[in-house]
Amino acid sequence: MNKEYILIAFTENQIGVLNRITTCYLRRKINIESLKVSESSIKGISMFVISSYTSLETITKITKHVSNFVEVLEVSYYDSNDLITQEIALYKVASDMFSGSERVDTILNQFGARMVELTPKYIVIEKTGTREEIEATRDKLDQSGNLIEFTRSGSVVLHRKSIDKILNNLIQNK
Repeated sequence: MNKEYILIAFTENQIGVLNRITTCYLRRKINIESLKVSESSIKGISMFVISSYTSLETITKITKHVSNFVEVLEVSYYDSNDLITQEIALYKVASDMFSGSERVDTILNQFGARMVELTPKYIVIEKTGTREEIEATRDKLDQSGNLIEFTRSGSVVLHRKSIDKILNNLIQNK
């Protein structure tokens, strides 16, 4: 049965690693739902966070394949309960949405969001939350007919247990 798995790989910051990792998904015809690459808490080490819906057997194979890359220091897969995950979204909505009885602060409080930019034509709202909260906010703004534009980050994650000791040991042994 397919469910969401999040693969996290810590790698040396080198050219071509992203292509090689995503090719593992492509070969198995797995759609990547979310992809984020950023510097980890250790300088020079990149953290890849890849979310996809697949089977346990397939994510195990992908993890094993990725672990064979020379630049990969550590790779593991998780389900969403193992990680603290959040997304960030920006919504551009028409300013006229707030004419009449709707007030900007009421909407912001309702969504647990904040205003990033205000112009006569539009307002940009920032929301941080779970994927479900981001989608619910998008749906509500879209239903009003005032949503002009929308974008979101991939999953931003933290491990529930610290892994810095593991990474430091891996770096020292390389």
